[in-house]
Amino acid sequence: MTSRERVRRAINHEEPDRVPIDIGGTKVTGIHVDEYLAIGRYAGIDVELPRVYEQRQMLARVEPLVKRWLHADVVELENPTEAWNLLENREWKVWTTTQGNRVLMPGRFDPVRYDNGSLHIHDPQGKSVAVMSPTGLYFDNDCPTEMSTGGMRFMDPEQWKRSLPLYTEEELRWLERNARFLHEYTDWSVHGGFLRGALGRTALFAGHTISDWLCILLEEPDYAGAILRATAERAVENLELYLQAVGDRIDTILVSGADFGTQNGELFDPELFAKLHAPNYRLINDYVHAHSRAKTMFHCCGSIWNLIEQFIACGVDILNPVHTNTRNMQPERLVARYGGRIVFWGGGVETQTVLPNGTVEDVRNQVRERIRIFGPGGGFVFAAVHNIQYGVPPANVEAAVKAVLDYGRYPIGEGRGG
Repeated sequence: MTSRERVRRAINHEEPDRVPIDIGGTKVTGIHVDEYLAIGRYAGIDVELPRVYEQRQMLARVEPLVKRWLHADVVELENPTEAWNLLENREWKVWTTTQGNRVLMPGRFDPVRYDNGSLHIHDPQGKSVAVMSPTGLYFDNDCPTEMSTGGMRFMDPEQWKRSLPLYTEEELRWLERNARFLHEYTDWSVHGGFLRGALGRTALFAGHTISDWLCILLEEPDYAGAILRATAERAVENLELYLQAVGDRIDTILVSGADFGTQNGELFDPELFAKLHAPNYRLINDYVHAHSRAKTMFHCCGSIWNLIEQFIACGVDILNPVHTNTRNMQPERLVARYGGRIVFWGGGVETQTVLPNGTVEDVRNQVRERIRIFGPGGGFVFAAVHNIQYGVPPANVEAAVKAVLDYGRYPIGEGRGG
């Protein structure tokens, strides 16, 4: 069975030959570039000067040899511009990370070093939009989070909608060309890393701080609803362009990267989600389902037990990262309530605990147990709980992969070692 066939069966809640593996196939199952170099060196694969295709999270583009070593089944159709809508991924140049590794960054990547040693990404108006600390591994959004002191500035929803960029003709031709190549010349399942204008962090707040926005949800629901509807409508405009370009060459599409959970529960009252967010996610998911055969992926970190039923009602096909070490998100509980109705793409091994800090045997045991719970009947794609971060022992990554190969053969329970 090819990787593409394997993933397609799993996301249709059918049992393939084995549990599919996604390591490095999306923006939310990626590998930090410094970790990627460590994995390559451990595996004896020449990965020097890797391309950092997503600069905010510092994610490496996973090359075919590494994908084969990882037995990965998914490849991402990247956007021409991934981070901050500022840096086109072309005209690559050498840059050195804080860990001393030489990597390739886009030609227009030109961070400004401040007196305190931090690195800042500026927009065309000279405003700092992202910052990396002197010893940091990522670029954080450089924006205030506290409440406004001089009163909130409310944006006209139509003005906000127009401020969200549409795909250009050049970008669409780029997507069409690369989608065709990945579909015709590889057997990987192609994941569409969409997110242009979708209800992610930047689009969600319409220029407001997160503290202001949470208050707006309670105090100004009509305004919040108008902003969210304008954002969703812009997402649909982009989806129309995107899906016309990529056609039926993608199997999955990332339609949201918004986090609605914390370690201990939902970020706000689920009733607010039902009133303000759910209709807009339904608009987006319905459009994808009506105009393609792709399954929609919803990335949402944290404890979201009280939201998953709403996700399903909104037409979400796939849940990621399946944050299983947060409150109420135990694997058995998730499968008992939601199994067969949503695909679990993640939850295969904990990135906060076992993967970075456990032994090889700890990793194997957890992966085996997660396959036993999530695997039967299909509807499960193995991935770690979010991106693999720098500092994870490469032997643990290898152990996770080998455990899927050993214990993830269908029927589940009949793999090597039982």
